[in-house]
Amino acid sequence: MEYNEYNIENKKRRKKRLKKLLKRKRRDKRMNYINNLKVVKIMSQIDDKLFLKIFKDNRKGYFKNFMKLMSRLGDGYVWAFLYFSIYMFRIKYAILYFARAITAAFICIFVFLYIKNFFSRMRPYKKHDKIPIMYPPDKHSFPSGHTMVGFALSFSVGSYGLGSAILFYTIASLIAFSRVYVGLHYPLDVVCGIVFGTIIGVLTNIIFFYMIGLPIMGHI
Repeated sequence: MEYNEYNIENKKRRKKRLKKLLKRKRRDKRMNYINNLKVVKIMSQIDDKLFLKIFKDNRKGYFKNFMKLMSRLGDGYVWAFLYFSIYMFRIKYAILYFARAITAAFICIFVFLYIKNFFSRMRPYKKHDKIPIMYPPDKHSFPSGHTMVGFALSFSVGSYGLGSAILFYTIASLIAFSRVYVGLHYPLDVVCGIVFGTIIGVLTNIIFFYMIGLPIMGHI
């Protein structure tokens, strides 16, 4: 009986290893095809040059520390603080805007995790054998998840009014630039993060408009 159970467990482990191996082979084949496309090669060369102009692994001083701080704030701390501030200032229907922003953020997380896993783009500091100013939470570069979330939230809450738009977009832009500055992303990762995040922000606002009547632009 024990021997049969042992065989069954072994078969399960072999199946899991085989699935992982096949998945890795499919990913490698997909990436080889994508990377060999002429347009991708050209864009990759431009991306490499821009990245190396922006990122320097021997940077020192206050601006480096500021960029590191902005990149770290993009983990979610700054957005949580700003929303808490909005609630404390008793902005009318703040909970609805909060719900809309949280929805946009969760959609972003789901989307960028899927895209990162699909493209599996290597982080630029690894490709160029550099030491980053800080280390990332995962190994894939494209697109910038911090940037996606930042711009989705900026549209979601920034559409409330001019003041909130200036505040949120300024912070989101600093976070986006900091991701390249600290060595974790290519410029293209950030640009695509801005585009994807903005699209998600717009779609989330439209969904909430049709669901509960929250204005796409402006406030109740």
